[in-house]
Amino acid sequence: MRTIYRAMFLASIFALGMTAVRPAHSATAEITLTGTMSCARCQGIQPMHKGYTQFSWALESVSQGDDIVLVTPEKVYKLQGDKDRLLKFMSAKVKVTGLVDGTTMEVATIGRATKGE
Repeated sequence: MRTIYRAMFLASIFALGMTAVRPAHSATAEITLTGTMSCARCQGIQPMHKGYTQFSWALESVSQGDDIVLVTPEKVYKLQGDKDRLLKFMSAKVKVTGLVDGTTMEVATIGRATKGE
């Protein structure tokens, strides 16, 4: 009987430990970021493939399933939103406003960054 209680006690401690290890879901916050639009594979460093520009190579990568990302000096954010609107800014320096949850951003507005940003 004592062994059963000990096993139950250890199982409950293990279960509590597992819930404590899970990170809390981060709250979303609307912020404005400036960075370079790219595909997830290249993350701003598109190799020059024969017959492609940085823009056309990034479009090709996204058409094959890569995510669209915003590369900032601090982090890389996966962008979600109107794909056609986002693709217009591929490989350009942009200013993006939206809701951020971890490293994912739901884009509200996007436009070219002004010189010096």
